[in-house]
Amino acid sequence: MTVVGESGLPHDAGRRDALHHRERLRKKITEQLKQRIGEEDIVAAGPEKKIRVPLKGTKRWQFIHDRGQGEGVGQGDGKPGDVLGPGGDPNAGDTGEAGTEPGEELYEIWLDMDDVEELLFSELSLPRLKPKTGDVDVTEITYDQIARNGPQLDKKSTLRENLLRNAKRGRVTLGQIDKPDLRYLSYRDLPRPRNRAVIFLAMDVSGSMTVARKRMARLFFYWCVQFLRSRYEQTEIVFLSHTTEAREVSEEEFFGRVESGGTKVSSAFEAVHGIQRDRFPADDWNIYVLHVSDGDNFTADNKRALELIQTLTEICSLVGYLEVDTGSGGSHKLAGYYEREASELDRFVFARASEDRELWPALRTFFASDDVEAAIR
Repeated sequence: MTVVGESGLPHDAGRRDALHHRERLRKKITEQLKQRIGEEDIVAAGPEKKIRVPLKGTKRWQFIHDRGQGEGVGQGDGKPGDVLGPGGDPNAGDTGEAGTEPGEELYEIWLDMDDVEELLFSELSLPRLKPKTGDVDVTEITYDQIARNGPQLDKKSTLRENLLRNAKRGRVTLGQIDKPDLRYLSYRDLPRPRNRAVIFLAMDVSGSMTVARKRMARLFFYWCVQFLRSRYEQTEIVFLSHTTEAREVSEEEFFGRVESGGTKVSSAFEAVHGIQRDRFPADDWNIYVLHVSDGDNFTADNKRALELIQTLTEICSLVGYLEVDTGSGGSHKLAGYYEREASELDRFVFARASEDRELWPALRTFFASDDVEAAIR
């Protein structure tokens, strides 16, 4: 039963309002961060650095007195045909005096990188992540057994045994606890299959990838890596760069190396196939592939690339493609080709981004919880 006061409102209404207000602030902060994921002060922030987030104040609706001290609608000495204007002195703005209207409330919220990641990544997860039977299972110690000996006394079980023993003697009561009554919590080792995952990150570094496009690609992959390492311990990341040929590179080379040349997208997927076959068997690993390009591929190679993608979708939890194109795009781009030829291909998802603020919707598309299609809509 809800207890109400003289006002007729529940006594905990203030607490609920405060929680609601805090949740609104949390959503506003998160939306601000989504718009700013490309800004230098966030991307370059170290673990000790604080990030400033300006935030507009949120107010509750309330009735106030008319600050203009004007008369209400339908009142006054007006005559038919008079032009009606706002209340108050019409010449008040010409006096040069300071205004009396309140300004907009602004807050400055200071967050560290852990706070930023918690707010952003709470909406993301690896889709279709399943337990895999790897070489080594994770052993989890669980205290869920009751025994006559053990490291920790279980009071509830002990009292239950004492009550049962006394009841058998005709006394339904607690008391005179003795050694036969003592029960302890005991542990057991539970083998857990590992939710191991490998994520292939493949980036086009050909000549058509301008400085702006490479920046967006690296920014997208930066947030991918931050998300994966903060949320999934048993995750391997494989970095690939490609022009007309693809090769595995270190993380430092992936984010810092500058290359040029033509584009052959199929080379990236051929490299993924080879590495996956040799090092990451599908029975032991959840497999994900993310490819970023500006969409300018050698036209004759598109069909081969799609064939490789179709083969990958049979063993991968997700194959994703992001097209970073700061120009107008066009039907000749890879995204246009995929839209015509692969829009119904299961476990293959593609997105476009032409500016930084569109990278977050792309991340949300690829790292949606199991229902990827719902995230796209």
